[in-house]
Amino acid sequence: TENQSLKGLLRFDPGPKARFISARAIADVGGAFARAILLNVGESKGVRVGLPVMTGEGLVGRVVHVGARTSRVLLLTDINARTPVVIGDPPVRAILAGDNRDNPTLKFIDGDVVLEAGALIVTSGHGGVFPPGLPVGVIAGEVEGRILAQTFVDWRNLAYVRLVDFGPAEQPIDTLNQPPASQSPISVQP
Repeated sequence: TENQSLKGLLRFDPGPKARFISARAIADVGGAFARAILLNVGESKGVRVGLPVMTGEGLVGRVVHVGARTSRVLLLTDINARTPVVIGDPPVRAILAGDNRDNPTLKFIDGDVVLEAGALIVTSGHGGVFPPGLPVGVIAGEVEGRILAQTFVDWRNLAYVRLVDFGPAEQPIDTLNQPPASQSPISVQP
């Protein structure tokens, strides 16, 4: 049984490599109550709702609307943005909550821990919105009881981004409980 389990691990396929779609921010469609950008790529280039959007430094947000040739991105700083993250090592789970300011707030911090300024923040992968490990920023400090994050993205100079397509979520194949290849599946005749 142990040998079969180890052989099953050898057949593990981590899935396809990520595909990138480069884009230019053509408009800031935000304002006092929203933080979003419009990109010059859409369905015609393979963009779909939910794709993570990044710069070379870190996570910007995710695609929330796609047209034929444009797409709208909800920024991490938008008041409607909630991103599951982990902080530091050992990892501490939290939610990065936008509040229409340049420095989002960390909420629902898992456990009674003390977070130090400069601790790395990355996506946790929980909830299936973003894959784990995408760089977000660092702890900036605490102001009026709020723990603030300093994102890696320079929001004022956001011109070019990359949409990251990790492919469709695939269900893992249970190779240990499948019949050997020499056996044929049972078929029922009508």
